[in-house]
Amino acid sequence: MTVVCVTPAVVLSINASDPTGYAGTEADLRTFAAHRLHGAAIITAVGGPNEHFPLPANVVGGQLSVALAELRPVAVKLGVIGTAEIAAAVGSRLRAEELPKLVLDPIIESSGGFRRGVVGALLRLLPYAAVITPNIDEAAELVGWPVSSTADMAGAAAQLTSQGAKYVVITGGRLSGEESIDAVWTDGGVRFLHSPRVETMNVRGTGTSFSAAIAAALALGADIEEAVTSAKNYVSKALVGSGRSVSTTGRWTTSAFPRNRPRPPGCLSCPARRRSCRPARTRRMAR
Repeated sequence: MTVVCVTPAVVLSINASDPTGYAGTEADLRTFAAHRLHGAAIITAVGGPNEHFPLPANVVGGQLSVALAELRPVAVKLGVIGTAEIAAAVGSRLRAEELPKLVLDPIIESSGGFRRGVVGALLRLLPYAAVITPNIDEAAELVGWPVSSTADMAGAAAQLTSQGAKYVVITGGRLSGEESIDAVWTDGGVRFLHSPRVETMNVRGTGTSFSAAIAAALALGADIEEAVTSAKNYVSKALVGSGRSVSTTGRWTTSAFPRNRPRPPGCLSCPARRRSCRPARTRRMAR
């Protein structure tokens, strides 16, 4: 009998399902695939015409149990939480150190303006995240005051760091101007990432794809600064060739991250997760 071992690193999406596929879990998985990673998914809510409907917390917890029994994710993207109870279920896994390299995309309002998530629950999860990626509206909800300029972005990032966040990226795509500017707060202070603004109406899924691309880069071995820069490049390239949304063009943007970066050891399908399996390849073992 022949067993085929496939060895892409595993990245876990904990997010809501979007029926259109332009955002949510579907966009996360497409981004992971564009980076040649295996994407696994925990669904926290399902999308309706005007809002998301959160699943029961025990259902989300059950999904986590199944996924973590079978897989060892090397990075995790957390998007729509839905309820404080779901946040508690995720938090218990974070405290058990089962969800490494967490990228927290604190989705509070979507591009359509509908309320998402629970602010207090998000704040309690900040210390567990390797990086958080709010946009200016989400940052304003988290800090409790308006964020409408690059100076505000820097101040909000500093406040979130004081509340437990380790690394903060506040995306400024909703600001006006010829450039898209993101504020990045690290131990060394604030810096800004600049990229030319792409004139397009197809911006749905930008934040989802950005945070998922950070998680993908972390899974591939990048440090956080490399991952953020890579994700910024990934989304910028996707916007240039966007169809209906950024996430629909993810398959064309794999060059945004180097293909020859070593991947973490471990085999997805082999029970022993043999460290000798080579990334992105298969090998046959007779038994």
